[in-house]
Amino acid sequence: MCSGTQTKRVDEEKNTNEQEFNFEKARLEVHKFGITGYKKQEQRIWEQERAVMLGAKPPKKEHVNYKTYQEKMKEKKAAKDDVKEKEHKGDSLKKKKKEQKERKGKRKKSVPSIWPAGQVGKFRDGTLILQSYDIKKIKSSKVIK
Repeated sequence: MCSGTQTKRVDEEKNTNEQEFNFEKARLEVHKFGITGYKKQEQRIWEQERAVMLGAKPPKKEHVNYKTYQEKMKEKKAAKDDVKEKEHKGDSLKKKKKEQKERKGKRKKSVPSIWPAGQVGKFRDGTLILQSYDIKKIKSSKVIK
């Protein structure tokens, strides 16, 4: 009696598993049905894509003659250059201004008049040169004793 009840349970489990809706199978069936609406040539292309989607290796690329490939690449490069030139013409003034600002920024900045070591002014040819603002800083920094 026990074996009979166990087989009924197993059968019930199988039926419930079969009744469950498998979305993956349904998706593939819908895709397959959708392909039938195309022409034969397009159907083959879609079937190849479906096979790749399911895990097949994608087809190899078609062979292209090297000279024709070079010509295509030259055309692409020429098209890119044309686009760059059009952009460059509009941005030329902006770029010039940026370059001028960069040049100003790159210029050697003047040496500070008071160094961290306590040096005041600048040395030129072995002589200390003080400017009026250096003298003012010296006078204001002196402590009255």
